[in-house]
Amino acid sequence: MSESSVTVATSRKPAAGGADPDRARRLIEAAEQLFGERSYQRTTVAEICTKAGIATGSFYTHFSSKREMFAAVVRTINADLRAAMRAALKQSEDSQRARERDAFRAFFDLLSARPWIDRIVRESEFVDPALFREYYEHLSRGYARGVRRAQLSGEVDARYDPEVIAYIYTGIGNFIGMRWADWTAGGRVGDDVLDDVLQVLARGLPPAPEAGAAAAADDWGGPG
Repeated sequence: MSESSVTVATSRKPAAGGADPDRARRLIEAAEQLFGERSYQRTTVAEICTKAGIATGSFYTHFSSKREMFAAVVRTINADLRAAMRAALKQSEDSQRARERDAFRAFFDLLSARPWIDRIVRESEFVDPALFREYYEHLSRGYARGVRRAQLSGEVDARYDPEVIAYIYTGIGNFIGMRWADWTAGGRVGDDVLDDVLQVLARGLPPAPEAGAAAAADDWGGPG
């Protein structure tokens, strides 16, 4: 992981005269990789410090516990995803479909570069349920603001609740990213997959043409 790939978002104020931002960043980078590879439960503070090249005693200058370290890692993942999407949107064309494409591409590319982050977020539901909820609420609030702006400009139907659309985006990012960035060899959400996502967002799921309706009914067997 490159030094510029992580935005440090700790949950604790540094101790006066003792904390070092570079050490905090190195600890978060090391913890993120170990939590993703081994899980929170199977990773120790000593292992994090060894990977970061920092004495174990220095850990407590920055974090009071492994759990607080975990919260900082999850918040950093959230901050990095939102920062990547904001940067992409600054370069995006001025249309809702272009903004969706660029934001999803930035999101998926970060998951490809750090495929373990999705596992960490899933584990947070069991380590710290409030943190898990905070993670998704922060993502969805940003999405909802973008949807509302698009509604005001006439690009998205104003009848829809922006929060509903925001959580649709969140679910797409989560599960499409997990399927193609984490589970697939090569670890990248392909342009064909992203094209399908954007077509569904643009058109919804209209009924099949009458000639193909029977075949579509035969193909759909429900979950399971």
